[in-house]
Amino acid sequence: MQFFNFTPHETKALLFLLLALLVGSGITLYKKTHPQFAPELMVERKKTDPLPQTESPSGEAQEKIDLNKATSFELQLLPGVGPQLSRRIIEYREANGKFHQIEELMQISGIGLKTFKQIKDYITVE
Repeated sequence: MQFFNFTPHETKALLFLLLALLVGSGITLYKKTHPQFAPELMVERKKTDPLPQTESPSGEAQEKIDLNKATSFELQLLPGVGPQLSRRIIEYREANGKFHQIEELMQISGIGLKTFKQIKDYITVE
């Protein structure tokens, strides 16, 4: 079988590359339509109320995340906080009510002094 005057070996390589492109495109499309399987592709959160800001080490102002209002996705923006830890924070908040101090976060399983020190400059309670 001649395909645009390619050798049989070149034709097989071309078909393989086209198949790889098709499969990759399909996976990307699937991830975009099913964001729970690809949180890195989720749309950024909308800004509604301006949150208190802090200054980062580079001198840029950045928003603090309110522990009493934050969604799971927002909590996962914190260093060292993944899906499981963000779920525990929300469950703790639902079971015990609002946080009154950011230090209450250390009562949650998985958040010790080390993790707290990493995120304390990025969180607030209102």
